[in-house]
Amino acid sequence: MMKKLGYLIGAVALCGAQPAMADTYTPASTSTFSGPVSVQKDGALYNCTLTVNVDATAGSSATATASLSTPSDWVCPLIAINGTGSVVYDGTYLTISGLNIKPVISIGECTGPIKAVWGGNSASPRTITLSIPLSNSSATAGAACKMAGTLTQTGGAPLSVTNP
Repeated sequence: MMKKLGYLIGAVALCGAQPAMADTYTPASTSTFSGPVSVQKDGALYNCTLTVNVDATAGSSATATASLSTPSDWVCPLIAINGTGSVVYDGTYLTISGLNIKPVISIGECTGPIKAVWGGNSASPRTITLSIPLSNSSATAGAACKMAGTLTQTGGAPLSVTNP
């Protein structure tokens, strides 16, 4: 009986010790995505251009930085996006954690993850789509930051993102 119990424990341990499936970003390079987005926090809706740089130089991990500029609303350049975020892909969604969005005309800043839909590895150009409420980012005070729009890859080699 003790021997059978030992085999059972060993089998359970092996089942629980599966290797983690890592995201893969190819090629190892920096890719730029840009496009029109609507941005809202605590009130008015602003039309801005969001630029996201995805640095996939490590191959199995990626980081992102972002900035807002203005096609028409003077407020957009005043909304600071600080930090370097980590990028995780679950097979459908890209999630960027670690970016702080600080609108100067609102209370609090948004620190929660931003979730977006990856447009796929065969689309040309590659796209990242932000939608409400999927991409809402939680705030330290006031309402969440809301962003909606589609970013297209404007720089770097076509990025491929996979999660086995």
